[in-house]
Parts: sequence; structure tokens; C-alpha cells
Amino acid sequence: MISTKAEFYSGTKGQLFRLVRTPKQVYAHILFISPMFEQANQTRHHITRSAINAYHLGIESFIYDHFGTGDSEGELTQASLSLWQQDILEQIKHIKAESAQDIIISLPLSAALLLSSEILHEVDVVMLLQSDFNGKRFVQQFKRLALVSKLTQASKSSATKQNHQSTVNKSIVDIAGYQVAETLLDELASQSIATFEQCDAHCYWFEWLKSEEEIPPGRVKQQQAFAQKVNQLDTLSITDIKFWQATELQLAEEFLTQEQQLLTQLVKR
Repeated sequence: MISTKAEFYSGTKGQLFRLVRTPKQVYAHILFISPMFEQANQTRHHITRSAINAYHLGIESFIYDHFGTGDSEGELTQASLSLWQQDILEQIKHIKAESAQDIIISLPLSAALLLSSEILHEVDVVMLLQSDFNGKRFVQQFKRLALVSKLTQASKSSATKQNHQSTVNKSIVDIAGYQVAETLLDELASQSIATFEQCDAHCYWFEWLKSEEEIPPGRVKQQQAFAQKVNQLDTLSITDIKFWQATELQLAEEFLTQEQQLLTQLVKR
């Protein structure tokens, strides 16, 4: 039986709900950082499977909800990038205070935008899953959902629209059911690899590609730029299903196998 503990951890501004899976013998620790907004729902099942696999390798895992999301305290409108980064940093520091074992962080998709130089300095290994460090592009794509949402509501009466608009704070953006502070979107839009300092972390970048497909030039530039910021960057190609785009829950078995092989190497080094 897997030892799983559901708890509320004291974050920077409120209680954070998290699941901790602790094997009898701990060889390393891994903190899974959820991506943002709908991507969190699209990846949760996959992160859970990765955590279970890590458990069987003797790796303690932490999965949590960001402040203002999921079962954690607060509202999304109260969240900020700096707050989310501080919550990550504090959890890493707490693990380091209790253990001398390596600390790994896993960041799928938009979770990479939550990285900071301070976080990179505190961890030993970084795993990037189809990560995108272009914050401006991510926010632009996210805001397109707002335009689509407005178009689908065109049948509402103008009176209803006026009443709704008069009660909505202009500093809050309503996108696909998520109410987000404009300031948070501005912070995310400013994120890029250029903001990072040099660090000693060893990083592994998993890139999903079709068979014999080459990595797009924009992605190559991101990898090259990130390689200059870290001690070492290894890239691994995945030809498996992009599980976060699937219409039903699916697992990328090729990725899970490669991830397990990598984690096995890390606990044995």
C-alpha cells in the first residue's frame, strides 16, 4: 500500500492543500508544480501517475494546489506570480531543512513560467515537460479564450450585459470561467529565460515530437538559451500522445517509461 498523506501546508498567504507520498526509505524528493488554469486539470492524472512511479523508486513526492486554486485557500483573483513563486521556494527550503537528499522539481507546460532564479538555486534537478518560457505568448493565447467566451455570449440581452459589466472590477479578467487579476497576467507576460541567473541545477527537457519531426526553431532557441543558464541540459524526445490535449484521460506511456528510467538513474548516482 502506498503511504499517502493529504494535508494543509502553511503557505505564504494561506493554507495549501497537498498530497505527500513517502516511501519507507527516501532516496530523493520530487515537487510537482502544476501548470496554470485549465492545464492543471489536463495534467493532474498524469502527475499522479508520475508520483506513484516515483514512490516505488524510493522518491518522496509532493503535489499541491497553488494558492487560490483547487482545494487551497484564497481566491485566484488574490494570486500573484511572486506569491506562487514564494510558495514553491518555501516548500523546497522546508524539504532541505529536513533532508540532505536531492530535490527534483517537475514542471509541465506553463508551470515553467513559475520558475525563478531563487528556485533554480535551491534544487538539484529540474524536469521540464514540453515547457514554454514565452510568457507573453502564453498570456496572449489565454486572452484569446476571453474573446471566444464573449462571442459565445452574444445572445444575451444588452441590459444583462450592462448589469454584469457594471459589477465587474475592470482589473479582473474573466476567461473561460477563470477570474484572473490583470496584474497576474502582466507578471506572467514578463516571464522569459532572460530573467534567470546562472545556476548549478541539472535539467532534463522532454520535448513531444511526431516521428522524424524536427524541433521547431523557436523551441530550439529556448533550449539553447536555457542551456546557458544551467549547469547541464539534456533533451529527450517523446513521440507519445500529447496527453494534455486528449479529449479523454490518457497516459503517455513512453514518457512515463523514460521518466522512470531517469529517476532510477538519479537515485542511484
